[in-house]
Amino acid sequence: MMAGAGMAAATPSQAEDAAADAPWRVMPDLKVRLLKDIHTGGDYHTLVGKGPTDPHSLDYFRRFNARYLTVRANTTATPQEMAQWPHAGGFLNADGPWDGDELKRWQDDCQAADMVLEAVRMDSAYIIMKEGSGRERYLDVIRENIRKAGTAGVKLVSYHWTMIPIRRNFTVPGRGGSIYDGFKLEPDYKELPPTEAAGRVSSDDYWSRIDYFLRGILPVCREARVRLAVHPYDPGGLPLGYQGVDNWDAVNFMAAIRKYMALHDDHYNGLCYEVGVTGESIPDTNAQLPLLREMSEKGKIAQIHFRNIRGGQGNFVEVYEDEGDTDMLNCIRVLRDTDWEGTLLPDHNPRHADDPRKLQAYAFSYGYIEGLLRAARNEGLRAAKG
Repeated sequence: MMAGAGMAAATPSQAEDAAADAPWRVMPDLKVRLLKDIHTGGDYHTLVGKGPTDPHSLDYFRRFNARYLTVRANTTATPQEMAQWPHAGGFLNADGPWDGDELKRWQDDCQAADMVLEAVRMDSAYIIMKEGSGRERYLDVIRENIRKAGTAGVKLVSYHWTMIPIRRNFTVPGRGGSIYDGFKLEPDYKELPPTEAAGRVSSDDYWSRIDYFLRGILPVCREARVRLAVHPYDPGGLPLGYQGVDNWDAVNFMAAIRKYMALHDDHYNGLCYEVGVTGESIPDTNAQLPLLREMSEKGKIAQIHFRNIRGGQGNFVEVYEDEGDTDMLNCIRVLRDTDWEGTLLPDHNPRHADDPRKLQAYAFSYGYIEGLLRAARNEGLRAAKG
């Protein structure tokens, strides 16, 4: 057979390689590799005890091999001191100065349990603050928090820029009496009032705030060896002006992710890649695989939230990992075959009256992710043997 125009014919060795691992290739030109250190992690969504390193919490995570923790830090400030910063609910409550000594104790507790305190989730109050002395003082707080994280051996600070609440506006019944949360873009979305916390924010203003944040914080991240990981607004792909805000990941979600990572092309400007948010922010959730590959190959992914959805941009439901439209195994295959290493965190699980804290649902998530990792590992081993 003749090669296609402009393409060289495959050599015998290339053909043999392709034939050997073809059943497990997710992309034709991406060779199957051995799975490196991809592992599960737990976070503040599933604390069984009174804190992240309470023995009951650590035992819960260890049962499912989730040995890498992401926490929310407590503050050393008094309520009176905290009153100077924005408190608008959800992710928009200011952190204030973190308790660095407590972070060190949590790290010691983790290490004693053969675990790692990997990350701290920062709150989003900065992004609704307008230019001025108050914002500068809060940036100083964030810089000092980064230093405290580094001193405690924390390698990652994740954050979730959101000026409006995470949007869910309907529920559907799920299996076993579960409740699934969903979102459908309202026909009259243009009539929705702006949120009080943010008001009207243009795209230029939003990106200016992001750029100013990164320019002010990245030097401290390099100094402290703490990487930033931005979590996309949920859901992405909304129209401009939704509730008064031109969200940074509005309209063309994948272009926005690329823009954010290119804005400051720096190792310490990383991405908390969200499989679920990406899927719900584009028309076809599985069309995210090239973006996942690109971000992995460029070294941009610092951490991954790993969950599934049904539907797509402007109309989706959050479901259990095994019943959504996203091919979760293919996502792991892309990560494996691009030599990515890091933590997968389950996120946003269905609810049930018998499981109000979602501990059963997250247990299922941990087990499902571990099963996918085992499958991907075994494929790599079989491919290596030819």
